[in-house]
Amino acid sequence: MTVLDLITLIRRGWKYLFLGVVLGALAGFGYGLVATPVYSSQATGFIAATGTSVVAGSDEAVARAGAYMPLIDSSQVRDEIAKDAGVPASELHGTLSARVVPGSTLVEVTANASDPRSALKLANGALHALAKVVAHIEEVAGAAATPAPGTPTTATTGTPATATTGAATDGIAIVPMDEAVAPTRPSAPNKPLAIGLGALAGLVFGLIVMLLRRALDVRVRAHTDIPALVGTGVLGRVPKLDRRRRGKKDALARAVAHEAYRQIRTGLRFSSVDQEVRVVMVTSANLGEGKSEVARSLARALAESGQRTLVIDGDLRRPTVATGFEIDGAVGLSEVLSGQVPVASAIQRTADPNLFVLPAGGIPPNPSEMLGSSALQHLLAELRRDFYIVVDAPPVLPVTDASVLSTVVDGLVFVVAMGRTRRSEVVETRTLLAQTRARILGVVLNMVSLRGGDNGYGYYQKNSRYYVQSRRAEEDEDAIAEFAAMANLSPASFDAPQEAAAGGRDDEAAGDGGPREVRDDDGTDGGVALVPATRPRLHRTAVPRVPITSRAQDEPAEPVGPEDPSAVVGPRYARRNSQP
Repeated sequence: MTVLDLITLIRRGWKYLFLGVVLGALAGFGYGLVATPVYSSQATGFIAATGTSVVAGSDEAVARAGAYMPLIDSSQVRDEIAKDAGVPASELHGTLSARVVPGSTLVEVTANASDPRSALKLANGALHALAKVVAHIEEVAGAAATPAPGTPTTATTGTPATATTGAATDGIAIVPMDEAVAPTRPSAPNKPLAIGLGALAGLVFGLIVMLLRRALDVRVRAHTDIPALVGTGVLGRVPKLDRRRRGKKDALARAVAHEAYRQIRTGLRFSSVDQEVRVVMVTSANLGEGKSEVARSLARALAESGQRTLVIDGDLRRPTVATGFEIDGAVGLSEVLSGQVPVASAIQRTADPNLFVLPAGGIPPNPSEMLGSSALQHLLAELRRDFYIVVDAPPVLPVTDASVLSTVVDGLVFVVAMGRTRRSEVVETRTLLAQTRARILGVVLNMVSLRGGDNGYGYYQKNSRYYVQSRRAEEDEDAIAEFAAMANLSPASFDAPQEAAAGGRDDEAAGDGGPREVRDDDGTDGGVALVPATRPRLHRTAVPRVPITSRAQDEPAEPVGPEDPSAVVGPRYARRNSQP
């Protein structure tokens, strides 16, 4: 792992680090609250070498005093402390320690107890008790070194032959100097230190969790995983939308999603050079990955470009297209394939121009066989002459319907939910589709976080105002179009003054005052409508502004009422079905 990978990992999982630091700091603070307070008190004594005179600073005295320091916690010292205090030795609660201060002739005694008074008594009593015990030991040692009567002496000095000069008289003594002072605050626990150590431990724990999570993570986390897993590129990345649909962040997400579907639309148009793509299937690996929403929004984006688009609900087990567009789904694809109703009676218009829907209809007992029938092939061959078809198919892994349906379409769009779909599921889906020789046109990454700069959304954040303003401009256009429909006018009439200033339309410049024909975009004979060559001109300032809230691209379309069939530019069976 490089430093850049570590920085990226920390940026993605900063919440885990923050949570670890907070929990660690709280644990340290809690330990500081529940731990028993410890008060410390210290007393200081002086080490003196004794003999014919007191000699301070003797290295031998300091070395001998260091040998007596372990006696501070012995029973002899505690007995002396209890005798001086007049209490039983069992009531002396606390710990004692002693040390020779390095580079000096001072001995330091430290007493730790649960209350300040006990620590004070232990520190002062322990220093005096240690001095008595050391003096007693030195006395006993000096008496043992005194020669017995009749011991031979040297001829010159008269000292015992077996003793060194000064051995009977030299010794050490500990003289109490500074008495202990009652502590005012506990020495332990140290709450700031405990909080700091807890936060540090939480940070380390959070980092370990992040590393383990990365090592054990089996979900798709970045768009760079797609080429290796699927073998195709990414058509687009759709951001995660807020279901509550409010706030500036949600407005930005919807504007970005709208641009993402336009990008997917462009990618589909250039996805094939040798073979025309007119029937596209949208599927995913599992349920709940947003394939139906992607199919509806993609169909709206195609219809916006002027392409007559038909959405077919190919999920005959759990149909959702009719609910998404808020239309009646009682009659649909299953009735058409079974021969109960003609296809012209099953296709329904939506509020979006150039957008039609063929719902699933009733749930049949044999959906796989119905989707693999020759009737569906003939139906798609007939419909593709007049529509660009988007088929909402079932997920691939639960049932075999999508694999069967992939054999009768021109290609499929595979929807992968970022952070939800597992890599193994993507590979298994690709294997199943390869068995039927399905043609994967591309992958749509759904539920992508806008904060993930490595997923391609960094520039969206930088240009958020641009996308939001573009979205508002579209809302104004929708409001003008709806007002024009209320006034029985064409929306183009609002732009007539600008067109006149620019020199007018081509047909007007040609002097053609009669009606002209308007045919389909794809050149088919799907329908011909006559529109007047000249449009009524109305200045924009003469039209009152009507506040109208435009519908978001991913919201279901509402059914429209009857209108004049002659004003509908569409296929013959769509005009036939325009009247309810």
